[in-house]
Amino acid sequence: MALTLTLAVTGCTAGGQPAPAKPGGTVPNSSAVVAPAPPPTQPGFAYTDPGEVCSRFTAALYSGDTLRDVGPGDAYERAVRFASSTLAGQSPAANQDGRWATWAEHRAYVDAVVEPFVDALQPAGTVITARRRVRVTSTPLGEDSWRGWTEHSLLDCMLRRGGSDGPGWRVAEYEIRQAALR
Repeated sequence: MALTLTLAVTGCTAGGQPAPAKPGGTVPNSSAVVAPAPPPTQPGFAYTDPGEVCSRFTAALYSGDTLRDVGPGDAYERAVRFASSTLAGQSPAANQDGRWATWAEHRAYVDAVVEPFVDALQPAGTVITARRRVRVTSTPLGEDSWRGWTEHSLLDCMLRRGGSDGPGWRVAEYEIRQAALR
């Protein structure tokens, strides 16, 4: 889908040829493409350590709280302070989290513990790319002593430094792998 959107915006087709003009129209102008806005920042944070950026991104991503948040997407909005402008501009699937209604019923928040996870097979980084992995243990806890399922997950962060996002490290992609439920 991203490939199709990119091609439509630039006026190209998958074969690399310009898109045909529409009847009565012209070929779209590729100079009309707007660069992503710089991502928001966390005041006082330097973005110099890719591991710390990944940990903070993950902690924010798992920071749901039904007493202060309008919905589950608010945690993603906090996490984008550590993400690239491209990732920050995406609409999160978190807005559709089916657990939110149950959590709200119990006036719950997510208690999350984020720890670095060192993998001997982790590929070496470069001056502009890095990969970090963290382990997350999260449990929704309600005001009424309700306790939801504890999830154990691994979150892989693919980070980039520089470019339109500024000189620091930013999460450009991530993948969550659920390890277990209890």
